[in-house]
Amino acid sequence: MMHEHSRFPHRHAVAAIFVAAFGGLAAPTPASAQEIRFAEQFGLLYLPMQVVVHEKLVEKHAAKAGMSGVTGKMLKLSGGAAVNQALLSGNAEFASGGTGPLITIWDATFGTEDHVKAIVDFSKMPLKLLTNDPAVQKFEDYLKVQDHKIATPSISSIQSVTLRMMSAKAWGDSKKLDSLLVNMNHPTAVAAILSGGQAVKSHFSTLPFSFQQLKTGKVRLIANSYDFFGGAHSIVSLYATSKWVKANPKLYKVVQDAYAEAFQIINSDSKRAAQIYVDFTKSKISVEDVTAMIADKNEISYSPEPRNTMPYATFMHKEGAIKNLPKSWKDYFHESAHGLSGS
Repeated sequence: MMHEHSRFPHRHAVAAIFVAAFGGLAAPTPASAQEIRFAEQFGLLYLPMQVVVHEKLVEKHAAKAGMSGVTGKMLKLSGGAAVNQALLSGNAEFASGGTGPLITIWDATFGTEDHVKAIVDFSKMPLKLLTNDPAVQKFEDYLKVQDHKIATPSISSIQSVTLRMMSAKAWGDSKKLDSLLVNMNHPTAVAAILSGGQAVKSHFSTLPFSFQQLKTGKVRLIANSYDFFGGAHSIVSLYATSKWVKANPKLYKVVQDAYAEAFQIINSDSKRAAQIYVDFTKSKISVEDVTAMIADKNEISYSPEPRNTMPYATFMHKEGAIKNLPKSWKDYFHESAHGLSGS
């Protein structure tokens, strides 16, 4: 089922969502004291986490640290709100989500022992706004479309926030396209776009879904977020509560070491990384195509330092989506990441 986006939520509404996350969800599924659960979403931008779990890097580095019985487990969810709820409800130790959801949950938990901050960034990748509607040839054409919806993962997703930033720049009104937005996970949006004849005629897409759609010749590219930012920007990061990080220093170091090795694997052997992605996700995309995507740094790059995240925080604060304006990216990253060259 699709749900239309409401207007960009006021921070009090967002806070209410996270209060529900504490009290309204089912009790956390019991986990062994040594089970590390990672909540992820869909797509190639989550490859570092997929490598960590598939290659059992948590287990490997825990053993090196003399810790037995430690395991890494993946929880696949759709949308930043879902992974944030999993983290705050205790159903996951780590969550991965876009820059928008990260800053949202950082603000919503500000001043609490569960204050959420990022550990590492995952990937930089241009978001691609694609359409199958012949009436849309340029961004401005969205102002006059009829029976047309744009699919994004959630109201707080990086796609939704980026689209509002683009609308503010184009028309001085960040909410100009809000009536067109619907919540839809990437695989479902791809199916809707490629089948045609549906209200969802545009998709603000990530890899490998943008690649899939463009390869069919049934869609065209309307906007690329790198063009909007004038260069690369972060897409998703890994984050955890301050309470968990402080209470589990040895496990936290294990997770850091596991992700450091994952980055090394991805950046030194694109084909191996592509094979892991295909095997882990059971993707129908060929290993050769995934290898080509990973090897093309203009399409996607993997590194732990954040890039161009502060424009999101500044925009969200101006819009009233967050109360607390961070002074720099270091405010919403754990101290262990402060030695990175981020922005």
